[in-house]
Amino acid sequence: MKKELTNKKTAVIGGDARQLVIADALCKKGAEVFLCGFDQLNLSEPGYRKTHVDLLPFEALDAIIFPGSVIGAGGYIKSSFSAGSLFISEHQLLTLPETCLLFTGIKTAWSEESAKQFIYLFEEDDIAISNSIPTVEGILLLIIQHTDFTIHGSRVVITGGGRVGKTAARVLHALGASVTALSSDKSEIARMIEMGVTGGDLTELKTHLTRADIWINTIPSIELINQNTLTACHPTILIIELASNPSAAQKDHALQKNISYLEAPSLPGLVAPKTAGEILAKAILNQIINKGE
Repeated sequence: MKKELTNKKTAVIGGDARQLVIADALCKKGAEVFLCGFDQLNLSEPGYRKTHVDLLPFEALDAIIFPGSVIGAGGYIKSSFSAGSLFISEHQLLTLPETCLLFTGIKTAWSEESAKQFIYLFEEDDIAISNSIPTVEGILLLIIQHTDFTIHGSRVVITGGGRVGKTAARVLHALGASVTALSSDKSEIARMIEMGVTGGDLTELKTHLTRADIWINTIPSIELINQNTLTACHPTILIIELASNPSAAQKDHALQKNISYLEAPSLPGLVAPKTAGEILAKAILNQIINKGE
């Protein structure tokens, strides 16, 4: 394998099993990989250096890979393989070379307020579309685990007609579910109808929820799953929240009504970390290599 990243220094900070796949890909391309937030794993392969965020050689890094999930308030970074908490500061980012690439999944208030520019991987169509496949496989797993009825013949409402919404609608429709997909975008509604599912405007949500067995939300919004919409739901409905950083009030409202509510913003990392990690690794490697040409 050609070592295009020889002499490149990269840091992988926090995350889940997808980050290990990314780290392995960087290592195979010859990069030196600093790992932060993996203290519970025995990673002794050549090319890996386990360290703490505060000990990173920020001034020499060519790229930092943050988790696909959100970077929280105060620079908090979630890690599945560390007992401690990880944080990164704006001051540390400002010591990076101007050429250092910063990768993460989605925009957050913290990353948007930073003086540094981030590359938001999940906003790129090729990644988002590919990533929708393990996401939807995860949705199927959750439905099977948390319901006592078949997908075939069930009534599913999907809010959001983006990449995940389209893939979910197509797969569930193919399995025999009665799918209604709601969006505020007319082109997304038209695409859903063309696919053979019922398409409608988000303003019709409560009407469709009265007949739904499953509600899958893909829209980042703190106002969509609320007491008003939950009132329209049958008590036996299963709600799957895919949007990142959901409001804590959503879960509270659902619990008050004894409704099954699952937050699953990182399904690819849970059900297919190898495939999901390879999707991200390919994009990250291409950008780092192309930057050096």
